[in-house]
Amino acid sequence: MRCRHGSLPFLYLGLPIGGDSRRLNFWYPLVDRIRKRLSGWKCKNLSFGGRLILLKSVLSSIPVYFLSFFKAPAGIISSLDSIFCKFFWGGSEDSRKLSWIKWETVCSRRECGGLGVKRLKEFNCALLGKWIWRVLEEKDRLWCLVIKARYGQEGERVRFAEGVGSTWWRSVNHVRSGGGMVDNRWLLDNMVRKIGDGRGTLFWKDPWLAEGEPVILERSFSRLFELAENKLATVYDMFD
Repeated sequence: MRCRHGSLPFLYLGLPIGGDSRRLNFWYPLVDRIRKRLSGWKCKNLSFGGRLILLKSVLSSIPVYFLSFFKAPAGIISSLDSIFCKFFWGGSEDSRKLSWIKWETVCSRRECGGLGVKRLKEFNCALLGKWIWRVLEEKDRLWCLVIKARYGQEGERVRFAEGVGSTWWRSVNHVRSGGGMVDNRWLLDNMVRKIGDGRGTLFWKDPWLAEGEPVILERSFSRLFELAENKLATVYDMFD
């Protein structure tokens, strides 16, 4: 058929397609690019402020594309944090300099006494969390329709279920449920749904505001939920 033959993984728009992002070797090209950017001679010839600016520039450019699509393993986060920390304090891969302040403090916000360097783990979760927002906002776009066809729907929305689907979709679902962050509801607690006519709000399954934790009627009134004929009823359906 005169078609080109290839193999997995392959690069498409700079991203490896068909690879396993859970494996460390999947991330080695990214780690090598960052190492080259933060080369030893730059470390020796830059002032403290210059290293901080370069570090923020690298964090804001090189890893963003990867971190927007894949959840980085803990080992990669640890390796990159180590590279950034050594560079920041004037060291290199082969030599170490004394770290006067904890890296965790350096990554804190300025108003909290830090220097505002991005925490890679939180940065990764925030970038993946944008896909949740896009799923809710772009529900009629082609890519979202494909996701609905693949993983099912609840009302007009994509069905979210942890442990189901591709590595990318499982990562997005993991972030939606907390993503290993200290605050497990960091994403959902900062999102508010406007009910409007009620067609897009699930009566039983969506959280309702209350004092303390949001109330999900499916869990709080499980006996009534079991008796309900339409378990995916919207607010509009209930009051129609």
